[in-house]
Amino acid sequence: MPPLLPLFDVCRSAILRCSTASAALCWLLGAQAQGLQAPSPAFAALQPACTSPALLDTLDADALASQLQRCYTYPAYLARLGHLYNLQQRHTEAIEPLERALLFDPDNPDTQLDYALALAGSGDVASALNLVLALQNNPALPGSLRQNLARTSQLWVSGAGALPLPGTRISAGLRWGHDSNLLGAPNLGQISLTLPTETITLPLEASSLPRPSWFSRVDVRLHHVRPQADGSRWEIQAAALQRNSPHLNAANSTQTELQLEHIRPASATDWGHYASASLASLQTHAGTRYRSQGLAVGLEWAAHNASTSSTSAAPACALRLGLDGQNRQLHSNPGLSGRYAGVSGQWGCTPAGGQLYWQLSARAGQDRPQDSTRPGGAQNQYGVRFHTSMMSSAATTWLLDAETSHSRDAQGYSPLLSNNRQRNIQRFTLRLEVQHQLMPRLAALAGLEAVAQNANLPLFTLHSRGLYAGLRAQW
Repeated sequence: MPPLLPLFDVCRSAILRCSTASAALCWLLGAQAQGLQAPSPAFAALQPACTSPALLDTLDADALASQLQRCYTYPAYLARLGHLYNLQQRHTEAIEPLERALLFDPDNPDTQLDYALALAGSGDVASALNLVLALQNNPALPGSLRQNLARTSQLWVSGAGALPLPGTRISAGLRWGHDSNLLGAPNLGQISLTLPTETITLPLEASSLPRPSWFSRVDVRLHHVRPQADGSRWEIQAAALQRNSPHLNAANSTQTELQLEHIRPASATDWGHYASASLASLQTHAGTRYRSQGLAVGLEWAAHNASTSSTSAAPACALRLGLDGQNRQLHSNPGLSGRYAGVSGQWGCTPAGGQLYWQLSARAGQDRPQDSTRPGGAQNQYGVRFHTSMMSSAATTWLLDAETSHSRDAQGYSPLLSNNRQRNIQRFTLRLEVQHQLMPRLAALAGLEAVAQNANLPLFTLHSRGLYAGLRAQW
């Protein structure tokens, strides 16, 4: 069969405009140029085999591709092949069969959306977005599919889409807010010290008490994705955050993060795996200087949507199980530095309709001191986190992030605090945020945050709450 890629490159603009007449004319001209003929009666007799459920619903992408030579004129077969390639994140391979399917059946919205996903996954996000926006303007489109398209376009614009998009995405945000305890000070005005013969109570300095204040925060984030020919991909994420308070200089801080990750995604029949390395730093005006280096490896499993339409109501979920390690260095107080090792798990799903995404993660491990004299010694640490995003309209998204954690020291923390009692800390954090798209690459946001930390040693009990508003732009 003669190659059709040059023809499809010429016709892509017609397909993106969703014009039946243009696509049909392009096909006729291309068929004449390529010498293609309509299927013969004998060849047409194979049509039931090329579109039968036994073929389309049971074979994987590679097995289905082996039938391409005899089924290349059947849009249902081509659409299914492209859809399976998309599920395996082989987006470049998905483009050609989906383009062929659209030349035969240019008004099929399911195939058009799969084609948009393939374009986006191959790096042509602009064309993919144009196609999705054109689909949304189709008055004959079902309402459920229109909602899914609205969410898809918003995710691509915001850079939060689940699909790995090759290239580099950059976002920048600015927040203004007020926090009741910007320095994270303990909720007490005095401290009791236990001496061998007596207990004395001393007042805390004013600088050590909770202090409310206004703040601003600027952050810049970069996300670069580079898919590989074998279906795996490299991802680089970097972030820089700067917080300033006009009335509380001690709360000013600079934070940087860098992560490099290699992922081989799970297929419908096999586990994938991932490995990552990370660097992080925090420096505050009050003198805190913290650095960490981390490594993580693990397995990934996915429950893919196996229907012929990428907009099916069937859920798509992903599971990760891994090992984590960190070297934590507190340069401003080296005696508190430690090395962490633990296990982690993560389970996330996009339920039917695509309007909601949720993720549940858990971790357990131990932080061992680099200095054997560290107060409390080794510390067992556990945590559970829940994150969800819900799209209430085409332009508005709600985010909820809640985390609870527990830590327990292996030894007494200090003879001066509750007679060397072992320290136990329970911490709960909550963030609720609403984002409203003002224009394709600019969103307004507002939210509230709360922290409640309770401990059996009052010195480590603290509470804070705050409100903020801001803007975020993406490129």
